[in-house]
Amino acid sequence: MANKLRPGIPDNFKLNVAPVTDLGDYLDEPAPSPVAAKRVGEGNATPNPSTTSTRPRTVVGEPQVTLVHSVPVVANTDATKTHEALNEPKGSVLQSSPITESVEAPPRRRRTRPSREISMSCEVLRTFDELLELIRSGSGQRDTRANEFIHALLLLVHEVKDELNPHTLPKRGRWGTPTARAYPLEIKNAILQALRRKHLDVK
Repeated sequence: MANKLRPGIPDNFKLNVAPVTDLGDYLDEPAPSPVAAKRVGEGNATPNPSTTSTRPRTVVGEPQVTLVHSVPVVANTDATKTHEALNEPKGSVLQSSPITESVEAPPRRRRTRPSREISMSCEVLRTFDELLELIRSGSGQRDTRANEFIHALLLLVHEVKDELNPHTLPKRGRWGTPTARAYPLEIKNAILQALRRKHLDVK
């Protein structure tokens, strides 16, 4: 039967390391010699035609010969203007093309009129639309607005406010009761009595 493997270092393992007597000093070590940078053009590099000098060459013992490359001259007014523009001082360029920034005005806040929402039942809304349509169709102003119609009704009631007796109005009571449903009729009757006293002198 094979022996089972035991975890860890075996008992017969030995580590014998000789002691270090002299570690030395890093200051005693010689510094690395700098690597000389290779200059462009040294060695057997092929000369670049674009970087070679275009000066005339002089040959010893021979007549002096000047090498001239014939280049066709083309009249280009745009290139001349561009060259002149590049040679001009910066101040003249800034003066010739000023940069202007447009600043937009902040939007104005729209003033909203005070408004009041009036909730109406289906029956009241139908009555209101019927009366408003009657005014629109009977008058020359077909686009009479609802707020104008309400304004006219308020002016009428405000005119007879001195003849109005609000203390004669009964209490409404709880919502949904017969007295609550009849409360608008009581207000209407009080306004009608005020109109009669105001314009018909009915006491």
